[in-house]
Amino acid sequence: MIFIDGTWLYRTLPRLAEQSGKGEFKIDYGVLPQVVARELAERLGVDPSGIDVVRNHIFASLPTNYDHLDEGLITRQNEFYKLLREDYHYDTELFNIDFRGRRVRQADRDPADSFQPREKCVDIALASKMLYQAAMPFGMDIAAAVLGDRDFTPVLQTVRQLGKRVLLVSVRSSCAQELADPEDRERVKDYDTLWMDDHIEELELRYEPQWLECQSPEHEGERRFQTTYRPRRGEPVYCDACRAAYAQRRVTSVVTSTYEDDDQIDYGPQAGLPVIGETLEGVVEFKKEDKGYGFVTTDDGMSFFFHLSDLEGLDFETLEEGREVVFEVKTLPVGGKAGAARDVRALEYEDEEEPLEG
Repeated sequence: MIFIDGTWLYRTLPRLAEQSGKGEFKIDYGVLPQVVARELAERLGVDPSGIDVVRNHIFASLPTNYDHLDEGLITRQNEFYKLLREDYHYDTELFNIDFRGRRVRQADRDPADSFQPREKCVDIALASKMLYQAAMPFGMDIAAAVLGDRDFTPVLQTVRQLGKRVLLVSVRSSCAQELADPEDRERVKDYDTLWMDDHIEELELRYEPQWLECQSPEHEGERRFQTTYRPRRGEPVYCDACRAAYAQRRVTSVVTSTYEDDDQIDYGPQAGLPVIGETLEGVVEFKKEDKGYGFVTTDDGMSFFFHLSDLEGLDFETLEEGREVVFEVKTLPVGGKAGAARDVRALEYEDEEEPLEG
């Protein structure tokens, strides 16, 4: 069985990129188990066909409660893990990291913001799973551990004490000295370490151009087109022109349905749309108590996301749905998605006395 510390491996990719002489490096997770099995067979002196990889485990974190501007980034991460599960049959164990409404990438956050996301459970989950499988009769004979942190020393030692063998798979510049020790004085492995550095070209995920056929029923002209995109199994394929046309129709449909009373659609302030920094009034339409965020809706039906850190003079716990508020526009609604609000505060009336009747 293969056990991958996904967080460590992700952070190691820049090192592999440096060694490959490229700006970025992506691992072909379909090839990785094949390389591990082949190299293990060589160390055992047996035919590779005699090595059966019975399970691929990967352990990693997934951001939650993040700035809505990172929605696309998190969607891609979810799609990646879905790809591992469905196409490559990995067992994925993901653990949430609360970003408290902030951007996921540190480079996108305010330099003065000292917030550091805290990963939880990943190392413990990997260690627990490896020990569990090692203790199960006939579960596995050899654990291939793709990691580099010294913290895993006790679990690797215990797996060996349970009568199983360990193959360490790591990267030279990202592996703890105690694990990398060729004399193995910590007694954590049974074979020479498999260094991914030595198999960079084979492990790299390449996007070589290939010819595909556009499956859009509205396609015009020659259907064959060249692309580096790799569709998933059963996924329909569309050329760039058809995807662009679909995206444009979707945006137009959303704008038209939202502002159907307008005689003419316009994306500027002339159409009555707000601008970034403008102050608007609205009502708290929805509040997610356990996640610390909510949405404000204006009289025009536009929706704006807010996080508890965007509140000014309001307490999130006591904030009720239906409360009238005033806020500044941080980002505009686009593509059917809500915009973002900041400085959300209570709506104050100039005259607090009730109007006289008659």
